[in-house]
Amino acid sequence: MSLLATLLGDAPSPADAARGSAPRLLAYLADAASAALLNSAAASLLPCEVRTGDIRSAVRDLARQRSPDLLLVDLSGVANPLAAMEALAGVCDPSVRVIAVGDSNDIGLYRDLRRIGVTDYLFKPLSRDLLEGALRAAAAGAAADEAAGRLGKLVAVVGARGGVGTTTVAVHLGCWLADGARGRTALVDLDLQNGTVALALNLRPEPALREAVEAPDRVDDVFMERAMVAASDRLSVLAAEEPVEDVIDIAPAAALSVLNRLQARHNYVVVDAGRAQGGAARAALEAASIVVLVGDASVAGLRDLVRLRAAIARRAGGGRLVTVLNRRGAPGELPAADLMRTLGEPPEHALPYRPVPLAVAAGVGEPAFRHCRRFREAMERLGADVAGQPAAQDGLFRRWVRR
Repeated sequence: MSLLATLLGDAPSPADAARGSAPRLLAYLADAASAALLNSAAASLLPCEVRTGDIRSAVRDLARQRSPDLLLVDLSGVANPLAAMEALAGVCDPSVRVIAVGDSNDIGLYRDLRRIGVTDYLFKPLSRDLLEGALRAAAAGAAADEAAGRLGKLVAVVGARGGVGTTTVAVHLGCWLADGARGRTALVDLDLQNGTVALALNLRPEPALREAVEAPDRVDDVFMERAMVAASDRLSVLAAEEPVEDVIDIAPAAALSVLNRLQARHNYVVVDAGRAQGGAARAALEAASIVVLVGDASVAGLRDLVRLRAAIARRAGGGRLVTVLNRRGAPGELPAADLMRTLGEPPEHALPYRPVPLAVAAGVGEPAFRHCRRFREAMERLGADVAGQPAAQDGLFRRWVRR
């Protein structure tokens, strides 16, 4: 049921109630008077749950539960409201509309909040008319967002050839976006039979991904939540381990339907597209806002890296291409001069060859950057680039070129 239908007075369906869906409006207010007024104002508009607390309480709770459609948070007494809003953005789904209330009648604060995406700012004492107007406007905006498909960032990780570490990069990128960028992140493995994304994090996949791609019309948000396995409070994995003797052909439209549903509930969706040889993986590359192309400095690796980079550049989609040279320093790699002559320009990022920390991490099912400082620093630069955050320049490749 759409939010607009709820606003017009339709009651929640029995199915919605049975599956425990999040309230349409979730509010955190620090004082009893404001809470009572909101309960009264929202009663005739849409389902509402009011909790005692402020924006810090909202950040704590939403890190562990499903986001509502509308969120009202109290900034009263918060020393740095903009920083608090940034923290909230890291735990909220991208589709959430936020109304802020506070005790400061500051036009500068209002403009700053609007600039970072807050729907409205109301200062105390609240009035019923203003509150009802803000709720109506936010609900209408949320319904428009639902129709327009406001989505999180889709990142496709593809390998130039097998054995270059595509899954390693995808898993560590997903972990960094969840931990470093503090975003709700979905990590998707499109290889339903032999994928190792879940294995790398010591997780057992739920047997639902195949059903999701074979019958996408029967999938809803609750189904997707149950199909995913939580790796942390901000990282969830969607993978499968289907019988190897089965013939599984994922339709591109079905894959995109699943990915779009994930984008509506996550800040980042990272897809391990393998070598992008199937229709579903190629559709993910076309739809991605960022394609991370992984290769190495072996003769075959560079040949295929150049070929695939050219092919991706010719694709219909307009997403940004980021080239990652993995396993820098590995035995058998070409000299830097030959690599530069082949590529024509340095790759955007280089990840060091660290087989021991990677093997240790794989054995315990956790990211290798917790065991290796240099690998962590390189992944931080790649993750910050994908997230659009400032980061130190990657000096690994430049130092290597000077050798």
